[in-house]
This record gives sequence, structure tokens and C-alpha cells, in this order.
Amino acid sequence: MMTRIRGRCFSFFFALTALSIMIEILHENSWFLVINKPSGILTQAVPGIESMQTTLVKQLHERDPDSPTPFIGIPHRLDRVTSGAMVVARNQRALRRLSDQFASRKVNKIYHAIVPRMTESEETTWTDWMRKVPNEARAEIVSESNADTETEAKQAVLRFHVVGQHVLDEVPVSLVEIELETGRMHQIRLQFASHGYPILGDLLYGSAVQWLGAIPGERESPIALHARKIEFRHPQNAELVSVMAPYPLGWPS
Repeated sequence: MMTRIRGRCFSFFFALTALSIMIEILHENSWFLVINKPSGILTQAVPGIESMQTTLVKQLHERDPDSPTPFIGIPHRLDRVTSGAMVVARNQRALRRLSDQFASRKVNKIYHAIVPRMTESEETTWTDWMRKVPNEARAEIVSESNADTETEAKQAVLRFHVVGQHVLDEVPVSLVEIELETGRMHQIRLQFASHGYPILGDLLYGSAVQWLGAIPGERESPIALHARKIEFRHPQNAELVSVMAPYPLGWPS
């Protein structure tokens, strides 16, 4: 039976599909922006398909129409169904230096998720082996004994702790804070689902709850996963930059 979380947001996703959105800019300078990506929109897409990147270019150009077309470089991505903090480069040098930080795992990203009620009170570490399912846009857990070169499975490690307990539309849930040690496709979504706590709204990985703004039958409607905080080094002077992204509408505070 499908449960629908109504919350206080009637349909943020409809606003996205109408492309009537403004990308929230959390931090801005001539080298980079940190933005709060809404769920329901691709980070980057092929020409002709709207994305966070193209929306942001239009937004900045409309703000300053006499300037050249803005450069928006993408050093990392968030899933379409995920919201939260992202850094985007304003020039090629910044893009190269930020991309190097992500490649060498020098960027610290903190995620928050809402899952079925958990009882864990201390920090917990999960270590699993996972792989991308061939020819499908999803991943799966495999046993360590089957994690060989033929399956192309990779180790996935994350740490989390519960930061709050809530009841949403009579559904008991937990707000958890997550830090990745590895970065695999759909890692947070798959690991929480495989351990019995699918993220609310994540129908692909077994959630029985439709999250805020979900459209019935829509495969990639928003889920309760938010990139809460990002920390990295300024690409010009190497100073530490730390930015927190406000929750989307309807999240418990």
C-alpha cells in the first residue's frame, strides 16, 4: 500500500516542470557559485533538455543582460531526484581546480535523508559491495564473495547518525545525517534500502511512501535526500569554503 506524505508543500515539482523556478544562490564570487539545487531537475543534460546548468545560465544572463553569456562549469552532480548544495565553476581554471578536488576526494559533503524510523543512537558505518546493473539506471548490492572483476562491483562505505525523530502524516520517520567515504552511483539510496530503510519517496529502491511533490507514475519524482553541506577549497586562494543549504519546503526543522 502506498502512503503519500502531504506535508506543507502542495507541489514543488509542478513548479519545476513549468520551468518557473529560480535557482537559489547561496554563495557567489567571480570564481564559483554555491547553489541550492531543487529536486526534480537534472544537473546537466544534452542540448534541448532543460537542466540546472541551462536554467542557471539563463537566470544569470537575465540578471545582467549586457554581459557575455555566463560560463557555468559542472565539477560534480546530484541526481535529478536529489536537492541541495552544489558548487559550480565560473571559469575554466576554477572548473579544473574544483574537479581536481572532487577527483582526489578533498571535498567534504554532508547529506540529510528522511527514512523509516530508526533506533540507532550512535554513529554507524555500513560497508557493502555494489555495482551498476548493466543497461539499467540503477545499482544493486552483491555479496563480497561475488565482488570480482567480472561483476565490476566496488566497495561502498558510508557513516551516518540519527539527528531527529519525527512523525509525518502519522508515519514515524528519522532524519539522518550521512557522510560518504566512497562515491558510488546511487550509493546512499541503495545502501539505506538494502539495510531496510529506503529513503522516503525513493520508489526505485523500495520506498512505500510518495514524497512531497511526487506525481503518480513519475519515475523520477523528488525523494527525501538533501545535500545539506559542502566544504571545499577556494580555487583561487585555497581558503576553506563551507556552505549549508536550507531544506526544501515541507522538511521537518
